[in-house]
Amino acid sequence: MKIRLAAPVLALAALPAFATSQISPAEPYEFDLVNVRMTVDSCAFAPETVSVTAAGGVFRLTHRPNQCLLPGEPRVVDIRLGSLAIGDWRVEIHADGDPAGTPSERIDFSVRGRPTIAIFPPPPRPLTDYSGHWYRASESGWGLSFHQSPTGVVFAAWYVYDADGTPAWYVIQDGQWTSSTRWAGKVLRTAGPPYFPGPGFDPAAVTRVVVGEAAFDFTQRPGETGMATFSYQVNGQEGTKRITRLLF
Repeated sequence: MKIRLAAPVLALAALPAFATSQISPAEPYEFDLVNVRMTVDSCAFAPETVSVTAAGGVFRLTHRPNQCLLPGEPRVVDIRLGSLAIGDWRVEIHADGDPAGTPSERIDFSVRGRPTIAIFPPPPRPLTDYSGHWYRASESGWGLSFHQSPTGVVFAAWYVYDADGTPAWYVIQDGQWTSSTRWAGKVLRTAGPPYFPGPGFDPAAVTRVVVGEAAFDFTQRPGETGMATFSYQVNGQEGTKRITRLLF
């Protein structure tokens, strides 16, 4: 004997009332990475069906939900729109997967210019984001991780090997942009307790010592796009390397 679930059962499974979707950050500036933040049903939400298109300042976010017998656990999901130019924008959310239908939600928002210091001449600032992993293809085994915030603050990690072949770890921070394409900062050598093995990590055992300075120059020339110049003075040693952003 076969038992069948009547079709109306799926239709009767009520979804919980979730918060209205919103833009994150709530008041974005230029260079900020803008997301649509949604609270979703973890059973009904199907990430593989999400699609975002844009035309005329309007983003259309579509999603085709799963059919679930019972509501799933609530989840918060960020869906990227990107780094947007200054101006007014709109997001139309089509929760039924039909971009030609009536949106279930509309969100109007603005991207503003970042406040600047009222001095003349204004301080240098980058015009694009240089974040990424940088390396030298002919010298495999070392590299740089360069992270730039929307405000232009930079933190870099430099991983190399010492003369005896042991790994060495440096961080580069506390710097500033000296032009729209050049950033320079301090090089610090860090040390601390081993991660493995041990009963626990003691933050008080971590040391940070300034050992030099370094600079990144992202000036591009015809035929040499996507490259940068890394220069350093560390522990009495200095050098200059041409580096390339690692592409995935």
